Amino acid sequence: MRFRRHHLGRVLAAIGLTAGSLAFTAAGPAAADVVEPFGERYGDSLYGDFTTIGNTVMGCPTAPADLAARCATAASGQGADDDSTFVMRRVDAAGLAAGTPPGHGSSTGHVVVPAGAEVAYARLFWGGNDGTYKGPSGALLKRCDVSGADVAPSPGDPATTAPVIKVGARAALPVSIDSMVVDPSDTGGPHYYTGESDVTAAFKGVSGTDARIAVGGVWAPNGKGCVAGWSLTVVHRFPAPDPVHAPERRSVHVYGGHVLQRSTSPATTITVDGFHRGPGTVRASVTAYEGDRNTPGDRFLVDGKNVTEPSTGDTDNFFVGGNDGAVSPKPTGDLGIDAKAFDVPAGAVPPGATSADLTFSTKGDTYVPSALAFSAPVPDLEIAKIKNPPAGDGRLRDAVEVEPPRSPCGDGSEDPTCAAAPVLDLPEPGASSKPTPSDPPPSPTPPEPTASGAPSSPAPVPSTTAPVRPAPPAPGPQGGRSSSGSMAETGGNGERLWLLGALAVALAATGLVAKAALRGSRRD
Repeated sequence: MRFRRHHLGRVLAAIGLTAGSLAFTAAGPAAADVVEPFGERYGDSLYGDFTTIGNTVMGCPTAPADLAARCATAASGQGADDDSTFVMRRVDAAGLAAGTPPGHGSSTGHVVVPAGAEVAYARLFWGGNDGTYKGPSGALLKRCDVSGADVAPSPGDPATTAPVIKVGARAALPVSIDSMVVDPSDTGGPHYYTGESDVTAAFKGVSGTDARIAVGGVWAPNGKGCVAGWSLTVVHRFPAPDPVHAPERRSVHVYGGHVLQRSTSPATTITVDGFHRGPGTVRASVTAYEGDRNTPGDRFLVDGKNVTEPSTGDTDNFFVGGNDGAVSPKPTGDLGIDAKAFDVPAGAVPPGATSADLTFSTKGDTYVPSALAFSAPVPDLEIAKIKNPPAGDGRLRDAVEVEPPRSPCGDGSEDPTCAAAPVLDLPEPGASSKPTPSDPPPSPTPPEPTASGAPSSPAPVPSTTAPVRPAPPAPGPQGGRSSSGSMAETGGNGERLWLLGALAVALAATGLVAKAALRGSRRD
């Protein structure tokens, strides 16, 4: 997937977008609210999961003494104040900011990569206020809050400033800007910027360690109510099931975007699909800026079910400024950014589900979602035909050999469940069903004798244009695998089939031979 880089003069993407082009709720947010629709940055099925961490790069004022003390109380999650009460200042907790005093912000966190696993994907998100504010009169102020004095910004432009990341004892590496979004200047109230970068290369060889993460060079303004910070989502994978860290296969997805979620905005829903949910825990994580602990009304929902805030237990104040994995600084309420993971409510995304709706909403606090991750347990093995649009006659003729670690169908196996008849999901009506030159025409099924000995009528040849929708098999033992060896469809047009359990079947379409082990898949 290619990501777009948005320069300040071109961030009017929100203006003119229609609800139909956004894949959000049917009503669609107001044009100025969705600056960059959420899009999938990563998606795969693996033995592993994701971890999301983050931290602020802002700290409390050191003077006057009374405000410094009140800010410290607020940062501990107590009192009635939030960041709009204080002149927040950049901190260089990681020692990576350039200049004295620091010209940019930095902070640290930690992420655990289990022993035996490797990092399959890592994405860095960063952002905060850009130091401008459109006031009620229409004037563009150099502030993060309508009150107070003008801000003291970091050097450079937030739309072009890239941070650095340091993993463990390795040298700090500059990151590329894969996506950068800044609020349009005519947006009312405080303005925000967010950036993203694929930082998988920085984690090469990292395994079996509690890795200290430092992020520096984050653009941030000093000023009343100003916020800035970063989050990191790391996906790890094992080569086979791990009884402690990866007992089941999971479908993992990472998304990025930029939405101004206001009290007057319709709810924003992102639909995650491309999986077949098996038994086990479903997880998610979010990153959002400017959630105030003392302003209720903001919620995060999964399939319409409200998610309880993991640290406070609140059901009507989800974005409270809480970060997983923060090391330095380490406030209870960081007065600016949420970056946290959690289990989804029981009953949401039921077994057999092939999609989930993740929803940001608020009737009070305004906040800016910029990232989310999602993972769900799925059957052990999936095989995907990656031709899109589908070609051929819809018949599967490839061969698949299923191997250990979990399959009883190795060489010499006499297990009767290893033989199975496939159930095919043919292309949708209107999809190309024209046979390829190498495909022989389908042959009718020979007539079978009746009980009287007379031949019966020839069996009809299945249509290659009408879809056949098999019902998903009932969950079986060991992670929902079926002993019958039937296939479950994903709700798509036959591109992808999940194979449940131990089976060896003949598949079709290209004449090639595909071999796939239960611990992974190879896509032709």
